[in-house]
Amino acid sequence: MDHIVTGRLIAAGALILFFVLVAGCVENGDGPVAPSALTEDQKAKAVRTALANATVQDYLHGDYEITDVDYTTITHAFRGVERSETVPTVAIETKDAQLWVFVDLETETVVAITKNYKRTPVIMPSVTQPTSTPPGGETPTVPLPTPTDTHR
Repeated sequence: MDHIVTGRLIAAGALILFFVLVAGCVENGDGPVAPSALTEDQKAKAVRTALANATVQDYLHGDYEITDVDYTTITHAFRGVERSETVPTVAIETKDAQLWVFVDLETETVVAITKNYKRTPVIMPSVTQPTSTPPGGETPTVPLPTPTDTHR
């Protein structure tokens, strides 16, 4: 009889723990709410704001392409305090770099810019033997060592 009561207590305890954990994961309406997708008007406003910025204009030499406009969460840290906010972000690709321009639609200002330079990988030439004969004769050959103690 005791093992039945003990089993029920363990099951009840596990059920209570489950509900406590689930309750901690469910948003109660007090926390931040993820914004809905940007409308086409908001995207156009974000692009206009980004392209009007003097720093962004300095980065745009020659051709560029707007590759994406969407929300991104950025985190600011100041004096040991972190603050995160979700803002519209305009991704711009140039010949030399990828830019992410974070904008505030209400004030129509740029709040941050991130620039990532594109790098072309360096391809090293393969190591080969010299193909020309050095002055004064043939290319010297290096004899290979003869293995010893191979017959036991």
